[in-house]
Amino acid sequence: MERTPWSWWRMAALITAPVFGAAAIALAVLLMASPDNTVSEITRSAVLVGALTAGAMGLLLLGRHFWRVENAANAKEHDADERRGADAYARAADQLGSDKAPVRLAGLYALERLAQVDKQYRQTIVNVVCSYLRMPYAPPEQAGDSVGDVAERGVRLAAQRMLATHLKPTDEDTFWPDVDLDLAGATLIDFTLVGCRVRAASFERAHFAGDISLSGTQFGADVKFGNARFVSRRADLRGVWFAGSADFVGAGFAGDVEFVGSKFTAPALFGKAVFAGTADFTQVAFNSAGHFRTVMFVGRAEFPGAWFAGDADFSGAAFAKDAMFNGVRFNGQVEALGAYFAAHCSFRGAYFTRNGDMRASRFAGNVDFTEAWFAATAMLDGGRVRVDTDRSLSIWPNGWVIREPRDEVDSRLADREGVWGYLIRLNAPEKPVAADRGAPPNAP
Repeated sequence: MERTPWSWWRMAALITAPVFGAAAIALAVLLMASPDNTVSEITRSAVLVGALTAGAMGLLLLGRHFWRVENAANAKEHDADERRGADAYARAADQLGSDKAPVRLAGLYALERLAQVDKQYRQTIVNVVCSYLRMPYAPPEQAGDSVGDVAERGVRLAAQRMLATHLKPTDEDTFWPDVDLDLAGATLIDFTLVGCRVRAASFERAHFAGDISLSGTQFGADVKFGNARFVSRRADLRGVWFAGSADFVGAGFAGDVEFVGSKFTAPALFGKAVFAGTADFTQVAFNSAGHFRTVMFVGRAEFPGAWFAGDADFSGAAFAKDAMFNGVRFNGQVEALGAYFAAHCSFRGAYFTRNGDMRASRFAGNVDFTEAWFAATAMLDGGRVRVDTDRSLSIWPNGWVIREPRDEVDSRLADREGVWGYLIRLNAPEKPVAADRGAPPNAP
């Protein structure tokens, strides 16, 4: 450290002033306390006090000097580490932007090593990797077989594996906690996050090609799949825990999707989603509201053993094949206003703690409400039933019967073919006694 000419004078003053002050005070005290002692003895004692004070001040100044030197060395080392980390990050990021796949792959691994050794870069590097995956890329079913397409696919798969490896809490040495993922609009190939732990994630408008598996993954905050496209034969979302809201509004599933045993702690939003294959929600726990308004179930819809702690809204939903709600427990308000059931619909053993509002719904197949329990009267007012098919297997809630159409005009339904009758309630049935079924097996 560069010193001015006055620095030494200030240091000398810091040492001599306390020394002379302590010696003078000691001399005065000794003269008043021991008037019988000789002046030489008192002087020696005062000088000893001054010497001790000078020694103490010297030790303090020496300690301060070493403290400043150590802090300066640590700051210099920290600055050097920061520069090395920044330089390594810049070089790796440049490599990731190369037009050559091997160079991009090397940059990806360099970023991974930096994030592993320096925690402060982890979220930034994850953001960079997600940005790379969000770059325009033709899905595998559209891409050609050129060498460039194959190489780029390899880099993307490596980036996905890197994320999956460091988001698994099973290995504390490689786990990166409290990480957010922003893969909105990304093209993801055979995307796998099995048993991972993520904070918040966005997959809005993402294109999932190949098989996808999020089995056993925990999302600690909101997750967005709005308008995402799952073109895989099967999407595995079994046992996923959504601690925040789960937004699947407008999502499209071209194949089967499994949510078996998953838990939705906050609202689950599936409005306007399309399920082309089987949608399996067996024993799913909806701890909050479950919104399935205007959802289109092209394949089978399976909800056996599911639990809705909040409101369940299926208004305007269309079930093209069997809809199975056996043993479902609805603890909140149920609304299925104007829902359409084209095939077999079963609520066998379902439990409606509050209103089951299915007014203006349309039933084209057999319906089974065997042992279904309604805390209030089932609301099927305005419901229409197709009567030109076999209805022998249908079992309706107590008090509800089918009225045949009066004439040809009365039998028509504007947007459906066939002959349609009406659901009417003959009388108000006695209120049933609730069965003690205990807690659902997958209750949150």
